[in-house]
Amino acid sequence: MATVTRKFRDDFECWSADRIAKGEFTPADMDDFKEMLRRDLAPGPDQLRAGYTVIVAAGVEIPAAIDDHEERYRHWADYFALEAEAIQQLTNTQRTR
Repeated sequence: MATVTRKFRDDFECWSADRIAKGEFTPADMDDFKEMLRRDLAPGPDQLRAGYTVIVAAGVEIPAAIDDHEERYRHWADYFALEAEAIQQLTNTQRTR
C-alpha cells in the first residue's frame, strides 16, 4: 500500500477480509485491487478516472477525475472506515444472537 495511517490499514484489512470471506474477491483479485489502490493514492493527477465524467444535479456533466491525491485518500479512508464499522457492527450483532 501507499503510505497510509494505521486506521486506514486496519479498516482496509477488515473490508478486504470480509470481501474475500464472502467470495466477492479472490486473494488474487485483492492483490490487483491493492495495486490499483496504490496507484490511486500516489501523488499526481488522477490516472484512474481521467477522461470520465459524472452527471450531477440538473444533469450537469463534470469531470470525474480527482487530481488532489489527498482528496482521493480522504474518499478512500471514509469509504473503508464506514465499511469496517458496518462489518464490525454486523459481526457483533451476530455474536449476541
